[in-house]
Amino acid sequence: MTVLEKAMSTLQQLPIEKQREALNFIEFLVFQLSDRQVTTAEEVSLTKDKPTVSCYDLTKQWIGIADDLPDDLSVNHKYMEGYGE
Repeated sequence: MTVLEKAMSTLQQLPIEKQREALNFIEFLVFQLSDRQVTTAEEVSLTKDKPTVSCYDLTKQWIGIADDLPDDLSVNHKYMEGYGE
């Protein structure tokens, strides 16, 4: 039995709500990989010579994906009250 066949068989045993949850997770994984090249374990270096990566670099693919949110948290003036004093 292939992985896909096993997944389909297992999904069919779940209630519809859990099937939707599983589908959302699968779609998330596909989205996550959309901006990356998939590499095999042999291609991944496990040394400490990795370049430094910023938080921005790690999350820039998700910038702007949510609707109706402020561009910057500093627009919440109550939250920023007294900050830096």
